Amino acid sequence: MRIIETEVYTFDELSDDAKENARIQLVSEYFWSNDAMNSLYAFADEIGIKIIDYRIDWSCYANSYVKWEWYLDEHTNDITVEYLTGYCMDFPLIEEWNDTKDIDSAIDAWLNDCQKDYEYQQSDEYMIEHCEANEYEFTKEGKLI
Repeated sequence: MRIIETEVYTFDELSDDAKENARIQLVSEYFWSNDAMNSLYAFADEIGIKIIDYRIDWSCYANSYVKWEWYLDEHTNDITVEYLTGYCMDFPLIEEWNDTKDIDSAIDAWLNDCQKDYEYQQSDEYMIEHCEANEYEFTKEGKLI
């Protein structure tokens, strides 16, 4: 057996290079992608469409697409529920649908908000919050302990 002593850092104490190393370990994908997709599927159910194909690039919504088709008769009723899933990505779908009654516009608004959330997830501000909430500590090089 051997004992190794190491200095321990919080995310905000790391050098810029070490922060980048930590970020690579922690943020390989959009943390909230499943919740965002649940909002999209709940929206689809609410208005009567079926999602038949999609490709989502969380970092650039212009590279994304969602294909859908009606499975119920087309309608233009407002969505009257306050939440679809309880996740914040419900709101761009509900608000844009209620304003325009345009499915593609609602999906574009959702994709745009997802991209903004993903970009925020990449920020130092978010990483500090996330690491503090989870009590993460790092080596000087940014390796998660």
